[in-house]
Amino acid sequence: MNFVYFDVETERSAEEVGGWGNIEQLGLAVAVTCSTTPETRAASATEGIAESIAAEEFCVFRGHETEALLQELRAADCVVGFNTRGFDFRVLQPYVSFDLRSLNNLDLMVDLKAVAGFRPGLDNCCAATLGESKSGGGLQSLQWWREGRHDEVIEYCKQDVALTRKLHEFGAREGYVKCLDRRGRLRTLRVAWSLSAASAAAQQGSLF
Repeated sequence: MNFVYFDVETERSAEEVGGWGNIEQLGLAVAVTCSTTPETRAASATEGIAESIAAEEFCVFRGHETEALLQELRAADCVVGFNTRGFDFRVLQPYVSFDLRSLNNLDLMVDLKAVAGFRPGLDNCCAATLGESKSGGGLQSLQWWREGRHDEVIEYCKQDVALTRKLHEFGAREGYVKCLDRRGRLRTLRVAWSLSAASAAAQQGSLF
């Protein structure tokens, strides 16, 4: 099963485009993917910058490399992300000639929100489940991009992709992930994720 883990960073903030209702106007700064079976990657995706770091192969795509990114996503049996349907897909949609909702995809946050009753963040879940935290936040990444510190933005995006993969694989193996609720209490959230082609439950439907 070729899972492609996916995350994007943007050129603009929500405030600059009139709020979160205009995510499609944020602009793609960089996207990072990590494939569980990179040998199945579409040939055109080699236009991206493939790097091997800590035994994980990442592909980095800048704004002008969206066609290669789309080939990578289309080569996946399932695209996995965290808030992908509410954010990453919407950022990418203006660059795309097809509906991203047609991709087999699994948005971890959608499943976790359904169980928790609120939107737990990636940092919250990874800290509670894995003992690992993000190195920064989206606004910091945006500032780095504007300052020309593009390598730092790419490393930040890679970390988000790596954490997403770890969280998905942990949940698939153990049947749960953990998070802190709004009162600071530790919650165990049961999930039905899988790493097998036979039972992986990909999501399709609305981005909103």
